[in-house]
Formats: sequence, structure tokens, C-alpha cells
Amino acid sequence: MRFWGFLVQKLKMDYGIDRAFTTSYRWKVTSKGGTMNKRRACCHILAVLVVCSLVAVIPQGILAQSKAGLELFNSWKFQEAEKAFREALKADPKDTPTSFYLGLSLLLQGKNSDALDVFLKAKSSQDRADQWTRPAIPSELQIQLALARARLGLKQYAEAWKNLESARIEDGKSSDVYVYRGVYYLQQGKNPEAIKELQKAISLDKKNPYAYYYQGLAYYHSSEAQKAIDALKMFLSLAPDAPEAREAQQILNKLC
Repeated sequence: MRFWGFLVQKLKMDYGIDRAFTTSYRWKVTSKGGTMNKRRACCHILAVLVVCSLVAVIPQGILAQSKAGLELFNSWKFQEAEKAFREALKADPKDTPTSFYLGLSLLLQGKNSDALDVFLKAKSSQDRADQWTRPAIPSELQIQLALARARLGLKQYAEAWKNLESARIEDGKSSDVYVYRGVYYLQQGKNPEAIKELQKAISLDKKNPYAYYYQGLAYYHSSEAQKAIDALKMFLSLAPDAPEAREAQQILNKLC
């Protein structure tokens, strides 16, 4: 849809055509210097339509691989998702959304260094793109959180905090920002600070499962058994198939 908006604006600027595609063939084609050659305008439009038709045909195989990867990713099958995303990227190495999801697949397998490399390349690609060509995914919020998560996995706390602050500035009402701020403190044994951040995450989104998961861990390490039980039970009710569900249940078995 973004491309079509660009096309309409281009035709308006170049030829004064208010509607690029219409049921009527009676266009008034004008320019600053007067009436333009209609043949030139039609040739311009025809060339763009040819390009559009090629764009519509070529990516189907790529899209199939990316779609398969997303289905696997959403089913928590991260290793298989990684393979599908890598296959898609062989056909289109510049597909930034697919690269981003590849990075997430790596991250959720604990391959933090590889994931960080992918996220940095995705951010570089997004930063170079203009407003017409920049994909909606990953947003700046998403890429900053992804970078923070990879760096937390690598215990690069100073850099991770910078990414978390950038994410907060980007969207201070995102629950996930405070989830990973909580993780930042939790990993360093600062449980009271972690609990505060995670409570903020829950206040912004009461159905964010990982806010409860990490809050449960923080309470567990603070020897607040009942609060840990309540938080981990909530996590399991919201995300029973999550990879962390097994660990959450093991902690509950110890506490109950």
C-alpha cells in the first residue's frame, strides 16, 4: 500500500493526475508549463505498471518461505523457523523483516551473538531506508528491544541499558520496555528494582505473560514464595506452551 501511495503522489507531481487509476479514460494531463504530452504520461504509467506486475510475481517463493518461517516461529519452533528464514534470505538478502525474525529465532535459541549481528544489520538497513521504502517491521521500538535482549544475553549491561532507554523514549507506554528493564535488574541480582519495573509492565498490559514470568523469578529469588506462585501461575495461564513454561512449573513444584 505504501508503494501505491508513492505512485499516486508521483503522478500528481509530474502530470497533475489526481487519480492514477480510474474507470474513466478522460484524464486532464497538465504541468506547470501547460498541457503535457499525453503519450508521455501514458508511457510513464505503463512502465510503472510493468514494474509492479514483476514485483507481484517474483516474491511469491520468497513470501512462502517467510510465511512458513513465521508459522514455525509462532509455534515456538525456533530452530525450524531459523532454517526457513535463512532459505528466504538466500533469495532476497535485503528482506529486512525476514532478517529481523531470523534474529529473533536465533535469540530464542540462546544464540545471542549471532542474533546481535543480525539485529545490527537490520537496524543499519532501516536507518538507510527512506520513508517510502522502510518496512514497518521492525519498528525502531522493536529493534531497540531486540538489541537490548541480545546484549542482556551477552551480559553487555551498559549497552543493553542504552537500547532500553532508546526504546523507552520511542514508546514509554510499551509494556515490553519495562519487562526487559526488569530483566536487566533481575540478571544482576537487583530483585527489588526488577519487581518495580515488572509491576509497571503489568500495569500497562495485564496480559503480558513475560511480565509475570520474570516477576515470578524475582519474587522467587527474593524468597517471597506466595507472590512467586501467583505470578508464575498467571504466566502459565497466559502462555502454557511457552518455552519457559517447563521451568516455571518446576519452580511451582518446589514452592507448592
